[in-house]
Amino acid sequence: MMARPLRVGVVGASYASGTHLPVYAELAAAGIVELVAVATAHRETADAVAAKFDVPHAHVGFEALCADPDVDIVDVATRPSRHREMALAAIAAGKHVLCEAPLAPTVDDGLAMVRAAADAGVCGVVDMQSRFRPGIAELRRLVLDGYVGRVDNVAAEAFYPTFTNPAAVASSGWCADAADGASSLRVHGLHTTDVLRWTFGELTDVRGTVATRQPEWPGDAGPVPATSVDSAAYTARTADGAVVSVHTSWVAPFGAGWRLVVHGSEGVLVAEAAGHTGHFPVGLRGARTGDDGLRPLIAADGGPTEPFALLVRSLAAGDTDDVPTFDDGVAALRVAAAVEACAQAPTTTEEP
Repeated sequence: MMARPLRVGVVGASYASGTHLPVYAELAAAGIVELVAVATAHRETADAVAAKFDVPHAHVGFEALCADPDVDIVDVATRPSRHREMALAAIAAGKHVLCEAPLAPTVDDGLAMVRAAADAGVCGVVDMQSRFRPGIAELRRLVLDGYVGRVDNVAAEAFYPTFTNPAAVASSGWCADAADGASSLRVHGLHTTDVLRWTFGELTDVRGTVATRQPEWPGDAGPVPATSVDSAAYTARTADGAVVSVHTSWVAPFGAGWRLVVHGSEGVLVAEAAGHTGHFPVGLRGARTGDDGLRPLIAADGGPTEPFALLVRSLAAGDTDDVPTFDDGVAALRVAAAVEACAQAPTTTEEP
């Protein structure tokens, strides 16, 4: 983006304290970025976070951070229902924006963010950082290089026990409320959707279903009512006609993690992770016609914040070819909206 270190301001400290802020602090020590500001809704938390991560400016409210002249890029690390207003405030102040995924609660909200960034001439990035896992990047490279030949079938599964765990509910219980814009489909599902789009091109003929199977989550002080979608599945087609399926849930008590299988005319690729690809390393195996079986291609190595660090490094270096943009965020939201529309459409049963 620029010759000097990228000057970062972070809005939100709950999720960011365990993910984004430690990465910025590490990259600041290496001279790659400057972590110059943080904003929360309360003075006590803003000051505490600033002290913990050695941030010079602690702001109360996102508006103050967006107006800070020392900030080049605003990292919006809050719940999706807040993204639009925060991103638009940053853009109006001439700042670049890195927004946590999902980009926004609705396609219309996302499009408003896209238009504002384009009109202002600033960079809009959505944090679908799974692209930066070496196992996923290698899968994409091999597919594009013809390792599996013609791609015929793609199957993805993401089953996690996340919100069957009271500790997860305590830290991210806001995900239970559909009004906040998160769901298994719109969080884990859209990270997988972005990987699919990035690798195979736009998805068409999207059809699916969603459900809220667990209307209560286990909280420390008792059950937490849950209205957000916790289980979803959809099918689609790639631009070349391959058949795609995606199935995700974040309330699967024995969920074994994430798996993506690509079957082609000349081979197969299998990518796997023990959890959400944004935070768990991805291993890759493959086989081609004539091989005895699957062989390891990429080991499942790397820390939980490695892909985010690589994304930020790319931004700081101005190397944005593979960085997911607001447009990518909207495209993923369109897939989620199509799935949800199918689920809401009335069904009829014809007599034989």
